[in-house]
Amino acid sequence: MQYQLDARQQAIIPIAAFTATGQMEKLDVALNAGLDAGLTLNEVKEILLQLYAYCGFPRSLNGLSCFMSVVKSRSEKGLSDDEGRTATPPPADWNSVQAGSLTQTQLV
Repeated sequence: MQYQLDARQQAIIPIAAFTATGQMEKLDVALNAGLDAGLTLNEVKEILLQLYAYCGFPRSLNGLSCFMSVVKSRSEKGLSDDEGRTATPPPADWNSVQAGSLTQTQLV
């Protein structure tokens, strides 16, 4: 069985690669291409946030800063991008330390 990535999924790859390697000029182009391909603002933010674990917090922050510039520039040009779905808040009684310990125990 062979799977193919759609345009949105393909757009994630250069965003992640250029963020991880700190190539901000190329990231600017990749972010615009990703939004043009249909990625939502929240999806791009999540991609950039998740990258901190793989390429470090400074690179992730640089990516987010570049993204903020791209969004501002697009807005000034009259382009409107879909915000996308927002994260669902955890239940009121959810204990992150307990949940993390349980997950860690299951993994080890």
